[in-house]
Formats: sequence, structure tokens, C-alpha cells
Amino acid sequence: MPRMSKPKRGGSRDARSREAALRKQSRYLEGVKVIDSRDYDLLRRFVTEYGKIVPARLTGATPKQQRTIKRAVRRARNIGVMA
Repeated sequence: MPRMSKPKRGGSRDARSREAALRKQSRYLEGVKVIDSRDYDLLRRFVTEYGKIVPARLTGATPKQQRTIKRAVRRARNIGVMA
């Protein structure tokens, strides 16, 4: 009895880049031009009730936006805007 080969996993790079292009945009950042570390109402959307930063795969933020959010949340914690 011949052995069947396993199906390939992953796919091509082109398919992955198309998926990334079709990824949903961040609804949390609609209309926001600047992410400020003193803007509690905006930063509250990116933090869980336990104070952990929500990952980009859940918020839909781009990597650049996620880095900005990360910096702003850490600064807000440091200056006492967020606990």
C-alpha cells in the first residue's frame, strides 16, 4: 500500500501577503490622528480590565500603530493617568 504524502501547510508568500492586506482595519482608531499618552478615553480601549495591553490581532491595529499604543500606555501608567 503506497504512502500518501501529507498536505502542505502554510501556503505561498503571495497568499500570506494578500491575507495581510485584507485584514480588517482598527475600528478603535477611526478618526484618530495622534495617540496621546494623556488621552485616557482612547487608551482605555486598548487595555483589559486587568491593565494588560490588548494584542494587535484583536484590535486590528497595524504594527506601527501597535507600537505607538504600547508606548502611550506605558507612559500613561508611568505618569499616573492609568493604573
